[in-house]
Amino acid sequence: MKEPRNWELKDVRAVFSDIDGTLLDSEERLTSENLNMIQEIVHRGILMVFASGRSTRSIRKLFSGLDERNFNAIAFNGSEVTLRGEVISRTTLDSATASQIVRVVSEINIHIHAYVDGELVFSELTPAAERYALHTGLEPVIVGDLAGYLQENPPIKLVVLSESDNLSALKEKLTGQFSGVSFTRSGGIYLDITRSNVDKGRGLIEICKREGIAPENTVAFGDSDNDIEMLKAAGLSVAMSNASQEVRRIATVITDSNDENGFSKIMTKLLQNLTPLL
Repeated sequence: MKEPRNWELKDVRAVFSDIDGTLLDSEERLTSENLNMIQEIVHRGILMVFASGRSTRSIRKLFSGLDERNFNAIAFNGSEVTLRGEVISRTTLDSATASQIVRVVSEINIHIHAYVDGELVFSELTPAAERYALHTGLEPVIVGDLAGYLQENPPIKLVVLSESDNLSALKEKLTGQFSGVSFTRSGGIYLDITRSNVDKGRGLIEICKREGIAPENTVAFGDSDNDIEMLKAAGLSVAMSNASQEVRRIATVITDSNDENGFSKIMTKLLQNLTPLL
């Protein structure tokens, strides 16, 4: 665990945390330690924000025990932001661009799907699609011609699912071919595709402005490259020991892995040094 001197914050007003690979363990379970810590954060009057590539609906299912006034989320890597139960911003991809991307990826037989109005949309229900739907807890919508469907239905996000080596080459190819679009690696096997003007860091800033919170009084946790901008924006950035090399490099603190309750361990230390807000 990397702990530089004097990293503790004395005034934490908001905690932003990634979900998969951070709050959830490798079996996609929320441990009692991390759940209890989330409840303690909320009890203390500190804003708890879940930041994920997942949809808002998927995040709600995971944390259904929280009432609406305490549900805050940066979903789809920042494309949809919810504050105290209300969606405060939503950004979609251009329909024509999204359709073209789907055609390019589909032509090389790599899996791609979309989120439209919060729905999980596939061209067909393949084994990969079934596994992904189970992972999100959402019922899939099957449309046949996904590229054609997106011409009339702008997506919030596209997701490519493939082996790591394939994604690196595909990301480079798509980045050179399409402008105004962000291609971000997530969780090793995912390539998330959103508008270029959204990310988790901008979501953090947007929520802080709405709540009158200084970004330096925030803590952010993450493990994947789609967490980098959020970690950079926060006052204290925490990488899990299972994080990507770049995430570990830019973080202020490296905590234990998602299988060792690294989130709750760091928050326990922080909360011991805080003046109670309630």
